[in-house]
Amino acid sequence: MNIRLSNHALHRANDRGIRREDIELTIREAEEIIEVKFGRKAAFRQFGDKFLVVIFEEQKDEIVVVTELKVDKERLKRYGFSRI
Repeated sequence: MNIRLSNHALHRANDRGIRREDIELTIREAEEIIEVKFGRKAAFRQFGDKFLVVIFEEQKDEIVVVTELKVDKERLKRYGFSRI
């Protein structure tokens, strides 16, 4: 399935120094995916000592990334991830 970044996600990735390849890898090979607000999903994957969280929507023909951020274990727990 095609993965597209929203304008907001593109700006945030640039601001936060997150590579598009890492965003796509997080969605395709997530350690865990959970349901979040507004019918969206959140996926996470570990990169070094940080974790990348990607918030996305599954649409008819594509996945649209809403935003992404780097977090630590404590923040992952607050978001509701359990496979830490």
